[in-house]
Amino acid sequence: MSIRMDNKVCMITGPTSGIGQGTAIELAKLGAKIVLVGRDTDKCERVKQDILRLGGLEPIVIQCDLSSLSEIERAANEFLALDSPLHVLMNNAGAINRSRSVTTDGLEETIAVSYFASFKLTQLLLDCLRKSGNARILNITSNSYFLGRLNFDDLNFEKKYGPLRAYSTSKLAMIQFSRKLAEHLKDADVTVNAVHPGVIYTNIGIGNNEGILKIIADFFWSRIAKPIEYAYKTTLYAATSEELNGVSGQYLTGEKVGNLFSIAKRDDVRDELWDMSQKITGVSFT
Repeated sequence: MSIRMDNKVCMITGPTSGIGQGTAIELAKLGAKIVLVGRDTDKCERVKQDILRLGGLEPIVIQCDLSSLSEIERAANEFLALDSPLHVLMNNAGAINRSRSVTTDGLEETIAVSYFASFKLTQLLLDCLRKSGNARILNITSNSYFLGRLNFDDLNFEKKYGPLRAYSTSKLAMIQFSRKLAEHLKDADVTVNAVHPGVIYTNIGIGNNEGILKIIADFFWSRIAKPIEYAYKTTLYAATSEELNGVSGQYLTGEKVGNLFSIAKRDDVRDELWDMSQKITGVSFT
């Protein structure tokens, strides 16, 4: 059951459509102050106006291209300069590309946006989360993680690329990141969990493609996926439920703690991913 979020500040990446947009609006209805972090300021402004029309507090909009590590640092510093608390960080932004694309930092775009951006932003905001107290980090993942493979010799998918392969690997990384960070934060008043909202009909994987592929994907995806409203139950539960006080390092699916396949429970892979992520993003846990 969702509780009131008055006096709580919630930051959401990828807030202009789908799960991010819906969760932002629902949290605003519960009284939360929303921070919208997205690349398209016009779309962020539209979500802001939707929240205001519903009687919510005026959201903060921070423009950020999450494929750029320097942009992430600038956006984090912009928020920190506000001297605001932060009670919920929802790392939701993601991408799927039909063909391999590389960011300005030389990273494959899917894993850059869907994982490395979350790693860096979270690390930069950790002190703020700690000081705010009873804070939660929600790393949005997918049950397709079991198809992912964290091959550290080809984490950029230069040797072998496929849209689902890259996406699933990024979601596997989000789970391993959540497990490792929870271990580091065991004595802090901050929890971190990987959250699978369900197989949801959103524009991810459709909006980044065009032509006949987009038409076919939309046809089949709309028939097997659940409506977007279903996802809010999981994300709102993860963000607000008192049942989850102190629950950390878990995989949340629906309104319960789910079981992980063995591929997501390998501590050696988790630790190597952590070390590599620190080197790639240039931020370290303190």
